[in-house]
Amino acid sequence: MEQIIKIIFYAFSKYFWVFAIFITLIPVATAKRASNHYIQKKPELAPGYSKLFCGYLIWMNIPWVVMGIGCTVGQVPSIWYFFNPRDSNPYVLAWFSSIFIMMIVITYWIFFKGGAEFLIKHHNVLSIDISNPKVIRFFWLLLLVAGVFIMLTMWVVDFPIPQLLLQNILQSRPILCIAL
Repeated sequence: MEQIIKIIFYAFSKYFWVFAIFITLIPVATAKRASNHYIQKKPELAPGYSKLFCGYLIWMNIPWVVMGIGCTVGQVPSIWYFFNPRDSNPYVLAWFSSIFIMMIVITYWIFFKGGAEFLIKHHNVLSIDISNPKVIRFFWLLLLVAGVFIMLTMWVVDFPIPQLLLQNILQSRPILCIAL
């Protein structure tokens, strides 16, 4: 049993990015189902909803694709290395850069390109009914501050990286390696 837990932990550590991509599909599926009610009332909103869902899927998955490249082709053995950007691994730095760029683009969209008003116009995307763009901007600023704090913490704190060498995990059962 302990061997199986180690294998699952290894797979999770190496392929977390696949799980994260899958998780980004859930809010889109939920919001898409909820938006059908509003689209039936106002069919002119359909292109906006489509644009919003497509944009969400693209932008929210960029960091996970970058992480996946680093974990599969690059020199990042597991997701735990992303907690230590101070090590200057280029794939980890690319991941941080993708998140930083995403924060800038979304902030620009919400504050200067009518993104807050767009979200209000397209009801129920946020799963709560907000009618004031200032509320959306305020919540985005809170998320932004939290995100910056988390990123700074990762730069300052020296998180220990678990050693997850598959050879050590599967010493006595190399046949299981084929499954991974």
